[in-house]
Amino acid sequence: MNPPGRERIRGRRGFLAAAAAFTLVMSTGVLGCGSETTVAYDSAADGDALLVYVGAGDDREILEYVVENILPDSVKVKLVDASEDSNFKVAAGDGDLSYYQHIPAFEADKEKNSFDNLSVVSKVNVVPYALYSSKWKDVASTEDWVNVGLVADQVTGRSLPHGSQVVLPTTPTGFARGLYLLQSSGLVKLDRPFGGTSAADLTITQANVLDSLRHLTLLGLDYGEYLESIYRNYDAVVLSPKHAASIGLDPAEDALAIEPGRDNPYTHVLVAPSRLAGDQRVLELTHALETPELAQFLETKFHGANIPATAGTSR
Repeated sequence: MNPPGRERIRGRRGFLAAAAAFTLVMSTGVLGCGSETTVAYDSAADGDALLVYVGAGDDREILEYVVENILPDSVKVKLVDASEDSNFKVAAGDGDLSYYQHIPAFEADKEKNSFDNLSVVSKVNVVPYALYSSKWKDVASTEDWVNVGLVADQVTGRSLPHGSQVVLPTTPTGFARGLYLLQSSGLVKLDRPFGGTSAADLTITQANVLDSLRHLTLLGLDYGEYLESIYRNYDAVVLSPKHAASIGLDPAEDALAIEPGRDNPYTHVLVAPSRLAGDQRVLELTHALETPELAQFLETKFHGANIPATAGTSR
């Protein structure tokens, strides 16, 4: 089998170069005068390496760090770029593991394709939504009020006041995650706990708010090109890391509150087939993905834009 994508074999202290021989394949581009070079690594010891389909970007960087710095040298891993059919390949035996989806995406994929032999074996990381404000510095308890209308605002501090106008993403997923974030911050009370993965849990609306403990006005808006204006003109706004970065905000430094990693339904997961149940290599990898060492790496590297899903973290 020669799966597509970049293939790498990693160990605790780098590539297993001593056992590897590599083939350099060069192809000349047909458009313009450029050329493209592809490097594939092959090894006589590939037979006992775990082949993992991994997502691009942060997921790949996280898994590469784990394989190179935490996983024992005795466990070899080959990383292959994931595609839409990667779970199908794992289920069919054309690969060992996948790590490129959060829980709702995996469960939808599993149901659609009847992947009865696939299951989550490790909950790894979350790309969290966070609450930001250009006007207030925290969500600590306060008696201050704004936007009452009948009387002047009563503000003595910098905590998010009662009566604040809070903007959430207008998308069903974004609005629901924003509501759960407000609940975890002690600002609203919902009719259900955080962590459910049913369709009803993942698409809650204002109708699911039992009590606004800070008497908030919740607004669902399409950010688009007006994101910075929204951030400047409303009391607070719920943003994804991508949205925050687009207007120069750092979650670790600027967020009033960050979505929790523990029990988060949008956790990115490592998926394995039932045929690998009890496989020592998989057990070693799942353990490595849930270590305090990885949690520290996420905190240092991503500044709150990517957080661990396991216990013992700072969030």
